[in-house]
Amino acid sequence: YQGVYPVKCNQDRFVVEDIVRFGSPFRFGLEAGSKPELLLAMSCLCKGNPEALLICNGFKDFEYISLALFARKLALNTVIVLEQEEELDVVIDLSKKLGVRPVIGARAKLKTKHSGHFGSTSGEKGKFGLTTTQILRVVKKLDQLGLLDCFQLLHFHIGSQIPSTALLADGVSEAAQIYCELVRLGAHMKFIDIGGGLGIDYDGSKSSDSEISVSYSLEEYAAAVVRAVLNVCDRKSVKHPVICSESGRALVSHHSVMIFEAISSSACDDVPPMSAFALQYFIEGLTEEARADYRNLSAAAIRGEYEACLTYADQLKQRCIDQFKEGSLGIEQLATVDGLCDMVSKAIGASDPVRTYHVNLSVFTSIPDFWGIGQTFPIVPIHRLDQRPAVRGILSDLTCDSDG
Repeated sequence: YQGVYPVKCNQDRFVVEDIVRFGSPFRFGLEAGSKPELLLAMSCLCKGNPEALLICNGFKDFEYISLALFARKLALNTVIVLEQEEELDVVIDLSKKLGVRPVIGARAKLKTKHSGHFGSTSGEKGKFGLTTTQILRVVKKLDQLGLLDCFQLLHFHIGSQIPSTALLADGVSEAAQIYCELVRLGAHMKFIDIGGGLGIDYDGSKSSDSEISVSYSLEEYAAAVVRAVLNVCDRKSVKHPVICSESGRALVSHHSVMIFEAISSSACDDVPPMSAFALQYFIEGLTEEARADYRNLSAAAIRGEYEACLTYADQLKQRCIDQFKEGSLGIEQLATVDGLCDMVSKAIGASDPVRTYHVNLSVFTSIPDFWGIGQTFPIVPIHRLDQRPAVRGILSDLTCDSDG
């Protein structure tokens, strides 16, 4: 096994350098999908294991391929993975001019399709990769030019966040069949790159039905991949390949943590007991309809009819608000009706005191993935973990950002 980290998942210098450093004993490499990423990967891998793979994916123009071939000249273990058939001609022409014998891979467009949100680019109608017809044309052209030994890697990608090992095994088996056929056709195959897809259980449900969870463990994922490749290669009597994966989500999702301080909190105020004088003053300022609501509220409370209490309290509150807007009710009386309604809710057990914690977590500046694509972010406290939670709470953004 030789994994690679797709730097698109997090291009932070310290993240990439740490992955190269700690992955060096395991020949762990990097994957690039653009020219800037390729430059970044080359810079980091110069300090890594010389056997670590530098996988070059993505759309490739003249400059990208030149850069990848220079990386090979720098003794980096570079593999140019064909995403489009026409890229092969540029690779062949430039490798002749630069005097470099390239190592070539191809991304296969599998029939296996991941039906979830993250599988829209998979299947035979997916936008990336070569069809079986195109792969055969690549083999034929390389054979005619005496470069078939340069074809060493088969890549595919079912989709990110693969929900089940059954789907995974199905896709890997199909790719392993293509791998064995390429060996039969004379290609010097060494690597099978299963792409990304190792999922993260964001919501804790361990369910294959959820788009933000998976029903397998890391061990089960690895076993499904190895078993699928093993069965096909043994059946075809083909030497087992080096398995490569590009599990960027699984590698770096957990390291990225945002820490917020709860600046302050607010809760429903305790309602002070109302004196008989204050109550009388309140009632005298009401309209006849509002007084009727108050009498109905009192009668329902005496009878223990809690649903009716809430209905009359709501009606009374709305009438008082209307009176206040008209200017016929003072602010003291409006505050009194608020207190009265809260007191009624608490008395009949209908109130739900929720504490609001003010936090600076503007979605626009901090977590655009949540705002833009509905990405789930688990939230955990890091203080008072020895205390049992006793209050319901809401995290509320301090800024005017309403999404917070």
